[in-house]
Amino acid sequence: MLALPTLIFAQMDCSGTLSNLKIEVPFNLNSLSKSAVCVSGHTYEFVVPLNKGYQYRFIFYASSVFNNDIHFKMIDLNSNKEFLNLPGQSETNAKGTSVLSPYYDEKTYKEVHPYFDIIPTSSTSMKIIIDIAEAQDLLKGCMTVVILDKEFDVGNF
Repeated sequence: MLALPTLIFAQMDCSGTLSNLKIEVPFNLNSLSKSAVCVSGHTYEFVVPLNKGYQYRFIFYASSVFNNDIHFKMIDLNSNKEFLNLPGQSETNAKGTSVLSPYYDEKTYKEVHPYFDIIPTSSTSMKIIIDIAEAQDLLKGCMTVVILDKEFDVGNF
């Protein structure tokens, strides 16, 4: 008897994910933000151009069907340096140790969803690599990469 993996369906229409986000002022939703149906055991990559003079905020969301068993990398293609190399969830879930698990902010006394800010010193391109772990059953769910931007204010005296 041949055993085929079971396909577990999660939220299949990811298109509404980005339109339902609450954007923090003064940031704007960048048109390169993406939300797509992804499958366990696959790696997804895309390149985002970043312009000097802007601040970028990256926020990642994933369907709970993946159980945060996802690894995230961001690599600056101009310098080939890693900006981010973190799991979806860590043991401590402290700030800066995971991409998907909220952490407790001691200043605001609230749980905060992780975000990662970049202020490029020159225009560059950032490669985002999302590696979803294999699972016993074939899992399918939404993965969202939110990219926010705003003009970077260097301040004046």
